Amino acid sequence: RSSSGINAEYGGSMFLGYAIVFFSGVTELSMKRWGSRALLFAATMGYSFASLLTGLVFLVDHNLTVIVLSLVLRILHGMLAYASSLLAMDFISARLSAQFDFCAGLYSMGCYLGHGIAESAGCFLYDRFGYVIPFVFSSTLCFVSGFTILALIPAGKTYLAMQSKTDQDTMELVNPGNKLSKMLILPLIAAMLINANYGVLQVTVTPYLHEMFGKSISYGGLVLAVVSLGMAIGSLLSGVLLQRKIIGPFLQMAFGGALVAIGLFVTFPPTSLGPLYNNSPLLAFPGSFLAGVGDPMITVSCLRALFELQLQWSGALTPRCVTLITGIWLMGYNSCYYLGSTIAGVLADYMSYSELALLLSGVCLISVFICLCLRFFGRRKKLDEEKEPLISGH
Repeated sequence: RSSSGINAEYGGSMFLGYAIVFFSGVTELSMKRWGSRALLFAATMGYSFASLLTGLVFLVDHNLTVIVLSLVLRILHGMLAYASSLLAMDFISARLSAQFDFCAGLYSMGCYLGHGIAESAGCFLYDRFGYVIPFVFSSTLCFVSGFTILALIPAGKTYLAMQSKTDQDTMELVNPGNKLSKMLILPLIAAMLINANYGVLQVTVTPYLHEMFGKSISYGGLVLAVVSLGMAIGSLLSGVLLQRKIIGPFLQMAFGGALVAIGLFVTFPPTSLGPLYNNSPLLAFPGSFLAGVGDPMITVSCLRALFELQLQWSGALTPRCVTLITGIWLMGYNSCYYLGSTIAGVLADYMSYSELALLLSGVCLISVFICLCLRFFGRRKKLDEEKEPLISGH
């Protein structure tokens, strides 16, 4: 468990990489000068090179050098991961705006499926070949992906570069300084809290199965594959529900948070429920699947919730505003995944797995309450506006 904590702390350096790129604005500046295909290719190839170096650095004999270089490379990973994610969402905004919610769900599904397959493959490769080969495998996949981007994605301006002077003038009249609504912090906090719990699940489930049931890393990788399958289903389901306006974003966020809480409870059951319930490692599969379905329902619908709140507040959504909100969304849920992983690695040395799961389930329920409150007050505001007369007179 101490080793899981050490590994999880590298997630904090990923968060630092996200923060550096987000607050520096370097990606936004690049998006105004170069096209989306060129930037995506550069970010993907950079990620490939960083992955290769991360594996090769463990061939160095000096421990301090290994630790320092690993942290630096993880920061670089975070910087490039944020840039590539923002560019992918920018491409959807520019080319596929009419099906934005559905495409956002597909994008999320691809990310989670790839994440789960990579973790399962990484566990298998680590068991068979050690630490270096999984990173070489990851680097090769990124290298191939870079040239796939060149072959499949058409060249063109980014969505941010399409902003005209008229859009800027309109935005200054409606919302001076392109300021964002303070209300955006509420759904963002709810999504961040739940996504942090997903990070905890990812880090703790493999050592939990190993310590409690003697299962191998490959068995834990199989559970993570089930998590990713659930996340793929949840991502696609969320996109379809939002695109067809079947369920609103706030209610969907609340439902997803409840699923994550139930999944955590089932995966790490309290010892007070008895030996029969606690002696089955198979419970990790349905529990992880439920948590996997719930988490993307939070993240995908959160972006739509942020757009709706901003539109209500300012009356306009320019490309500049869309880019800012998308960046905040990516920064929020990705950084909390990595911070959640880091926190889990620390808490796992001081709390039992069941105690940690109960704590996190309670956090999820707090997020559910926030989402339900936002839906209630938003619906009440809409009803109040409908009751107001169109023409007021004496």
